[in-house]
Parts: sequence; structure tokens; C-alpha cells
Amino acid sequence: MDDGLKQQQKRYNFLVEDAKRYFGEWDMCDPVAWAIVRVVQAQNDLAHAICEDVTHGAPKRMVEAAITERRQAIDALRQALEQEPRGFQ
Repeated sequence: MDDGLKQQQKRYNFLVEDAKRYFGEWDMCDPVAWAIVRVVQAQNDLAHAICEDVTHGAPKRMVEAAITERRQAIDALRQALEQEPRGFQ
């Protein structure tokens, strides 16, 4: 692994851990926070589907469904940001 990729991985891991550390401080009344949670879950589901496909030969429709959900979650986040740009109802 080259130094640039190592640095990128180190930064990524730091940002993920930092996000997890302060995740509980989010406002549950914020529709944007809910949309972000949906995006994160969709990303987790996609990673799981890809892993299942690679390791067990899971049906391609599993990955396709996860991609569809991720796109829908991203669209929902975009809509929440447009409707409540400050993040509060």
C-alpha cells in the first residue's frame, strides 16, 4: 500500500471513529439526522451484500437491492436538507 493510500485510510478511520463518538449527541427531532442514519444503514447493508456476494456467491439481486436502497436514502437526505436546511422542524 502506498503512502498516499495509507494516509487516506488513516484519515478515514479517524473520521469514522470521531463520528461514532459523537453520534449520540444528534437531535432525534431533526429530520436530517434521521435521513443520515438511513444513509449509514444503507451503506452498511450494501457493504454486507457485497461481502456476501464475494464470499458466498449471494444472488446479484441482493447487491442490486442494496444499491437501490442507498440511492433512495441519499435522495431522502437531499429532500430533508431542502425542506429543513437548518435541520429543525
